[in-house]
Amino acid sequence: MKQYDVFIAGGGMSGSVMARYAAKGGLKTLFVEKCKTPRTKPCSGIQFNYFEKILGEKIPPDRLCNKQITKTKMYFHDGTTFNAPFSAFNYMRKTFDNWLNILARENGAEFRDECEFLDFEEVPDGLVVTIQSRGKEPEKIKARYAVDATGLSALPLRKKLRPQDFGEKAAGGGMNYYVDGEADIDPNALYQFWDLKFSDSMFAWIYTKTLDDGKDYWCIGTGAVTDTVKERQELFFNHVKEKFNVTGKIVEVEEFVTAIDVKSGDRVWLGEGRVLMVGDAAGLLDGVRGVGQDAAALSGRFAAMAIIESDKKGTSALDEYKKLAHTITTQTKNNQAKEIDQFETNDELKKHIKSSMFSMGIKMMYHTFLNKFRSLENLRLLPP
Repeated sequence: MKQYDVFIAGGGMSGSVMARYAAKGGLKTLFVEKCKTPRTKPCSGIQFNYFEKILGEKIPPDRLCNKQITKTKMYFHDGTTFNAPFSAFNYMRKTFDNWLNILARENGAEFRDECEFLDFEEVPDGLVVTIQSRGKEPEKIKARYAVDATGLSALPLRKKLRPQDFGEKAAGGGMNYYVDGEADIDPNALYQFWDLKFSDSMFAWIYTKTLDDGKDYWCIGTGAVTDTVKERQELFFNHVKEKFNVTGKIVEVEEFVTAIDVKSGDRVWLGEGRVLMVGDAAGLLDGVRGVGQDAAALSGRFAAMAIIESDKKGTSALDEYKKLAHTITTQTKNNQAKEIDQFETNDELKKHIKSSMFSMGIKMMYHTFLNKFRSLENLRLLPP
């Protein structure tokens, strides 16, 4: 039986970042991805500049989309709009996560794609994990720690330890249409539509994305914390076609569902014993901020740091992880109480956003500046 210090289920952002820093820190690390890589990952693929600090690496230009985000345009139900500067990286997760996979392997982590986590059992000094590569028999490996980095749609380790976090059906999700055609849309803008009929989780969106053929497409999508994504997406897409004179056809559809109850007060959970959760599997997706990739990458680094620190000090890795992740878990929990499904009408939603817009702008500038000097564990996730 092969032995590892760390086993990670999931080859996305949190899993790849953790694998890289665990291996770099001297831990024998195996991370696996169920799909063949590079693989498609439905996601905004938009992040602020401090993301490079979190990753500990400059993002190569060839891992970014052709068009970068320089402004945002906000639309409300009554036709009013608000525009502002908005500088952010813009990338496709398929291309970006593949780069993170490569970084992890270059730092000594072992990676297997088309390899699925099946089960685990706890033993006195770790865990015996069962995995299966495509076309092969199940294999047992031993690890001191096992990590769930599978995102919101799978969560096999969390599901085994906390089945109460899951309902009988999907708790929500998101959908993107990639459209090839002409439109009266600014290719460098992130469009936000704050309207409860389009989304009950955050805002519906439009931005430009570069697909595998190197061409740019309009990405038009929405999300929901209920099982109404398809209905909302169709309503939103028809609205966008009419408002922005969109022509052409849908060339690709992305859809994902959330297995975990994202509205639960116990959504944020970092693990138990020698089993750790990172990224979306830890419940760190933030509907108020509209993003979770920074929290995913940061939690991956923290989990690796925690195991390395616990080995040095003889302490609990989970306790070390909780201390390192205190700022981001607190921020996520606080924001959960502010998510837009608390508003019954669009007028209430608009009033809330308008009243907080100035203070949010000031906080954004303040924390953007301070994040340049803060340690990783003291970073404030953006928007704050």
